[in-house]
Amino acid sequence: MDGVLMVSDLSWIQRGVAKEIPDKIKLDDEKLKELIEGAIPESTDNETELDDDEESDNEKLKGLRGRGDVEMKDEESEFEKKYMKGYNENIKDEPEGQDGMKGIAMYSTNKDDPYVTEQVDSDEEEEKDEIMVRKDDNMVAVAKIDKGDFTLECYVYNEADSDWYCHHDYILDAPPLCIEPVQHDPGNEETGKGNLLAVGTMNSEIHIWDLDIMNTATPFLTLGKKERKVKGAARKKRDNSAQGHTDAVISLAWNRITTHVLASGGADKTVVLWDLDEAKPAQIIPDQGGEIQTMKWHPNESTFLLLGTMKGQVNVVDCRESSGNASAAWKFDGQIEKVIWNHFNPFTAFCSSDDGRLRHLDMRKPGECLWEGVAHDGPIGGLTLSALTKGLLVTVGEDEMMNVWKVEDTNGGIEKVHSEKLTIGELHCAQFNPDVAAVLSVGGTAADLIRIIDLTKYEPVVKAFSE
Repeated sequence: MDGVLMVSDLSWIQRGVAKEIPDKIKLDDEKLKELIEGAIPESTDNETELDDDEESDNEKLKGLRGRGDVEMKDEESEFEKKYMKGYNENIKDEPEGQDGMKGIAMYSTNKDDPYVTEQVDSDEEEEKDEIMVRKDDNMVAVAKIDKGDFTLECYVYNEADSDWYCHHDYILDAPPLCIEPVQHDPGNEETGKGNLLAVGTMNSEIHIWDLDIMNTATPFLTLGKKERKVKGAARKKRDNSAQGHTDAVISLAWNRITTHVLASGGADKTVVLWDLDEAKPAQIIPDQGGEIQTMKWHPNESTFLLLGTMKGQVNVVDCRESSGNASAAWKFDGQIEKVIWNHFNPFTAFCSSDDGRLRHLDMRKPGECLWEGVAHDGPIGGLTLSALTKGLLVTVGEDEMMNVWKVEDTNGGIEKVHSEKLTIGELHCAQFNPDVAAVLSVGGTAADLIRIIDLTKYEPVVKAFSE
């Protein structure tokens, strides 16, 4: 993905979910010294290796970049056309025998550095104040692709003070395609609640990060981890169906009612329901007619999953049915970019597509639309509904436009009330603050990449929703 600069996805975290004082991992002097000097631990007899028929992480990434050289296909999949563009260039091999952090740091502490003459002890209380997440703060998780660098950044937003800053971040080993907050922590025996974030990437694994832990280099949990065997152990036949996805993970949805369940949609056209307590697939829903680009659990019914595919299919699946047959279905031209439920009227939902069309659907009328129209000139990557203001809908697209809509109660019609071109390039994602009615964040591809927008500052919006 050389040359790509974008926010691929973002998500708000509700107030009160994040830990007030996050945990902070600190390396002891010996480990930090090893890191600085580039020390490599000696291998042991217990060292593991990949199965013969599996690729290492680096080889997998290389394979994705040069997939045409590895696997012959009659035609590219919709996923490859959308995401693999610019990703088929050769990776320059890293020189062997890295020297760790030499040249960046030479001493593990200031006390060991002869050039530091003034030794100042850190003030623990001051540090706590700097990293504190207050009860009226929201956290915003942002998945960022910056050419060859992939990061997950955690921002803090405070409505009262208009504070907005990057609190901490994590380095990812593959391009992030989708993220999803998860407030169920299988490691928390007291409450079972947590501040986790699932990340779907180009590889087939799902990495779950604990946002309450700073400075960590590894995820809290990995789902669908590639099987490894101990050297000398008997070889087992690989069963892909038991391992989750066999291709990139491009959509995620956490079940707020059955909190230990996370759904993932893949480029392999399947949906996997993960049991977070067991860290393994509980159910695999077969081919849904295309790569699963977007999905959302019903806000009130724990078993209904709304999904959209790159083949233009929109399905409502009852996950109690192992067959995966849709309870309601629609077929449209173009790729489905986003689907969301209308939580003010849970019989209905909205969907957007890459031909710029916005649609309002009723689950009781499969195959029909309550309303449809052209909302953007090109793909609509962001579609979000206010958590508190009824009918306040926002779309953003690759035409760099943000459009604000009002959804009518009577007939399900949709009226545009405001339109504005933002200055952060093509727009790929947007989401309303769950605690503030008219504040949303938008992710783009230029300048500062992300924008916080307060719609109460727009007179046409205020007028439309005060009537």
